[in-house]
Amino acid sequence: MTSELWTQAATRHMIDGASGKIATVVAEPHDAPGGGTKGSVLLVHGRNGAPEQPQIAEMARAYLARGWRVVAPELPHSAALPETGPANQVTFSGHTKAAAQIWDWIAEQWPGQPRALAGHSLGSFAIAQLATHMPQPHHLLAMSPPLSGKVLYNSRLAMGKAAIDAVRAEAPLFLDEMATADAGPSLRRSPAPLAVVTGASDGLVRIADARAYFAASPNGRYFGALPDEHHCPSGAACAEMLRAALLALGA
Repeated sequence: MTSELWTQAATRHMIDGASGKIATVVAEPHDAPGGGTKGSVLLVHGRNGAPEQPQIAEMARAYLARGWRVVAPELPHSAALPETGPANQVTFSGHTKAAAQIWDWIAEQWPGQPRALAGHSLGSFAIAQLATHMPQPHHLLAMSPPLSGKVLYNSRLAMGKAAIDAVRAEAPLFLDEMATADAGPSLRRSPAPLAVVTGASDGLVRIADARAYFAASPNGRYFGALPDEHHCPSGAACAEMLRAALLALGA
């Protein structure tokens, strides 16, 4: 299945948000083990992300195969989605707030069903912030996860001044929040099971930083690092690791 097909087989919903409507892709599982739907997962893309990107599609297919409904919003200010607004306006707090609105929408649409949180990069930061929202999420699955803005600042600093200048030009508000954005306190309070999948060669969220995200959880269940993969893992090895992560989470 290609990355496009998972979204083509889905429905699209326009959900009211504080800054306007948020287009959201919803895909139902087919031929899932045991039949029926286990619950809904909110799948949160990163900065300049989109539901069709390979790493998001890989996560979506893993969930659909396990019988989970996938809810993947097109969050504001993504360069990959020009209709979502200017990319230079993206912030940690805004991304999290928009994701929270979809999280609440899921509860309204399918009351009583389990809800889970999954995210990539900035999306992983957002789901850590949402982890203490009640009712408790069934689990969290984080890919290439920064626990704080300082993680992303320090990795860019290690790359050299040009990397800092680039993010200053592309997303100045995002850069400003790097000094204070911290999902650690929320993740440390969450009893929800956590799995992390990351690229062992990721230069943005280095493997030690991904391990710190995992270690912050009191209920870490699975940590996997893909050899030779960078910030946006995909492919057969990634699919197999995601499957193992979901099994470890009881998903």
